[in-house]
Amino acid sequence: MNRSVTSSLLAGALIIATATSAMAGVVSAANSTFPPCLVTCPMGDLHAVVIARDLANNPLNGVFVSFDFSQCPGAYVCPTRPSDPYTYDPATHRVTMVTNATGTADLPLRVGGVGAPGSVQLFASGILLASYALASPDQNGNGVVTGIVDVDPALFAAKLGTVDPTADFDCSGGAVDAADQLIFNQHLSHSCDGIVDAVQRRTWGTLKSHYR
Repeated sequence: MNRSVTSSLLAGALIIATATSAMAGVVSAANSTFPPCLVTCPMGDLHAVVIARDLANNPLNGVFVSFDFSQCPGAYVCPTRPSDPYTYDPATHRVTMVTNATGTADLPLRVGGVGAPGSVQLFASGILLASYALASPDQNGNGVVTGIVDVDPALFAAKLGTVDPTADFDCSGGAVDAADQLIFNQHLSHSCDGIVDAVQRRTWGTLKSHYR
């Protein structure tokens, strides 16, 4: 093999190596995994799982995954507590979690309220992954899901048979139906403080003041 051929092969290998290196570490929206729709509960028992991958389809450790609620005035973000695996910045209205070694951020978002399509955005290291409507059994965004002294069931019932994404709890993309009703019923009496007695409203005022 002559010197010119060898040089050409080495140059080609260098280009491939450089390109591969460039692909590594850059978040790819096409390769990453994220929820098809955004459904949350103030109690945090509905999880949003994001797996960040790069352009070479490798999982990325240490990526900052953020849900941006700044364009969603109907969202109610519960006050964070030490057990929450994420942080909340009230100045930017962003909930953020860092991915682990498998590229995963599993966010048990303690969020209530609803928002129009596109009002919530999901970022990973500044790369936009998706935009969402916000759906929550806490239909009026006060941090509590109840119908005894509140209006969540009535607000949800008015959306049955429609294609309103703020009540599409099973991410079907179709009409709000019995499947969504079942999910709604499973979250009755859920709140930022856990399971609550709907008649005891002592903490509701302090919860309400956090996001507004």
